[in-house]
Amino acid sequence: WLECQAQDLAKESREEIAERSLAVLADPAFADVFGPNAMAEVPLAATVEGLVVVGTADRLLVEAERVTVVDFKTARRPPSVAEEIPLSTRRQLGAYASALKVIYPDREIRAAVLYTQSAELMEIPSDILAENNPRLSPGQQSYPRVAVE
Repeated sequence: WLECQAQDLAKESREEIAERSLAVLADPAFADVFGPNAMAEVPLAATVEGLVVVGTADRLLVEAERVTVVDFKTARRPPSVAEEIPLSTRRQLGAYASALKVIYPDREIRAAVLYTQSAELMEIPSDILAENNPRLSPGQQSYPRVAVE
């Protein structure tokens, strides 16, 4: 797949990407995230307190008592603590968590970032997710607002 999709990368780089990817998939610590009960590239959409939240979760694991959303990042040097995760990622997962709370109101919602270069899964604590709830963030639009005459 990499030979077809990443021909511009050196063979050594493609081999490294393949090796790291396979290591993540084989790691028993991530068995649930990549197991048969987890879903890949899941579209999410919900109205959170009047704001429409739309996105695509890299991985989603829906269990009887909890729902876990995981986003993949390729940073070579992942942060050491959740508070250092880039704001854009915290906002993204905060929005996903808020949407999932609407979709699954009776379940615990968990969110994590899987850093694929270092095979590290970092869960984002619920207080950080709450701080990044989309209703608390500045409004974002796909298109600029225009005056209506």
